[in-house]
Amino acid sequence: MLFIIYGILLVGGMFVLGISFSLPAFQALVFVIGLLMVVGAIGVPIAAGANEHRR
Repeated sequence: MLFIIYGILLVGGMFVLGISFSLPAFQALVFVIGLLMVVGAIGVPIAAGANEHRR
C-alpha cells in the first residue's frame, strides 16, 4: 500500500516540477511544491524503515 503512495508522490512531484516552468504565475511556488513532493517520496520510506527497526 505504501509503495503506491511513494510512486504517486514521486511521479506527481516530477510532473509538478515539469509544469512549473511553463506557468506564467506562481512558478516558484509550484516548483517548491513539486520539490517537496519528490523529497517526501524519497524521505518517507527511509523514515518508515527506521520506525520498523525500533519496534
